[in-house]
Amino acid sequence: MAKKKKVKIQPPAVLALVLADIILSEPASGKFYINGTFSAIVSNAFPCTHPRMAVYLAITNGHGPTPINIRLIDVDEDRPPLATVEFTLNFPDPIVVVEAVGVLQNLVFPIPGDYRLELFAAGTPIMSRRLAVVQPPGQQPPPKAK
Repeated sequence: MAKKKKVKIQPPAVLALVLADIILSEPASGKFYINGTFSAIVSNAFPCTHPRMAVYLAITNGHGPTPINIRLIDVDEDRPPLATVEFTLNFPDPIVVVEAVGVLQNLVFPIPGDYRLELFAAGTPIMSRRLAVVQPPGQQPPPKAK
């Protein structure tokens, strides 16, 4: 009789990861309304503070309660994460699409450049998304620290 191998559970699949100013949920229907989507932040001065960033997620192929971690980092990971948010999503069945919202507040971007929003499920990275933080055209970037 052949020995049975344990099947490794695959990480969930991300269907959507959207950045927005605000995300509302309508209690009666459970629908989400996403307002003010963006993929870049423009600032005249640095460091700059961005008051609020809402993150909409649609995820499937999960198995039971799954810890979710969202972190915002600079692209080179020269600094600690600018923000993190953690919560648990419950997947009653792998074919179910679970929607959720995470909110990051009072984000301080020290310099213009590329940043990444990283999404982890049960400690496994499942998606990364670029966020550009830029000065308006025609402005000189600040000198780089040595």
